[in-house]
Amino acid sequence: MAKVPLAGTVKTRLQPILSPEKCAELADAFLQDAIKKAESICKNVILAYSPAGQSDYFNGVISSKITLVEQKGEDLGEKMSNTFEFAFFDDPDSAVVLIGTDSPTFPAVYLARAFSTLETDAEIVLGKSKDGGFYLIGLRKPVPELFAEIAWSSPRVFTQMTENLKKLNIENLKLMPEHYDVDTPEDLLMMKNEILGDESLQKSVEKTFQWLMKNSEII
Repeated sequence: MAKVPLAGTVKTRLQPILSPEKCAELADAFLQDAIKKAESICKNVILAYSPAGQSDYFNGVISSKITLVEQKGEDLGEKMSNTFEFAFFDDPDSAVVLIGTDSPTFPAVYLARAFSTLETDAEIVLGKSKDGGFYLIGLRKPVPELFAEIAWSSPRVFTQMTENLKKLNIENLKLMPEHYDVDTPEDLLMMKNEILGDESLQKSVEKTFQWLMKNSEII
């Protein structure tokens, strides 16, 4: 799930320290690193994008092996639910794991573990983010009701998601380790320190690392 990184529409909570153009550059780096992570783990990658009508942005950015689909729905929940429906349409027996681009440093092994967990015994896999949302969700079948009545972009998202699980009698939930999204200047500084202190991470989030080096005077 990704927004097309257009200046003024992405990473806006970082604008106290970054210009809209710098925010867009950073979002582009996050996007490219997320694609690289997904491709390192699974063969069938779907990139669900918004806003509508901006697919030209991806020309030359993604490989022809990636399926590009426009996000559809009134809110984030509907968009995620519809993306799951799209992913399961051709292969209803598959495991589908959805990630965003706001948590660039979560390890690829978490993604691999999510798939293996779904393929053994879990009905749903969630990776909680420190802000109360989640950076990863995996399913074995579409569950539209799971995404209903949630206050998206609030600290209550993860709690409301687990409440929906109880209402639906879905008990076999497996959790991935908690991680963090990069939304605020404080998050950006935490990410910078994490990446600069880990050479292997610098390689796995290469585009984000390059952006940090290019803009080291800002943060």
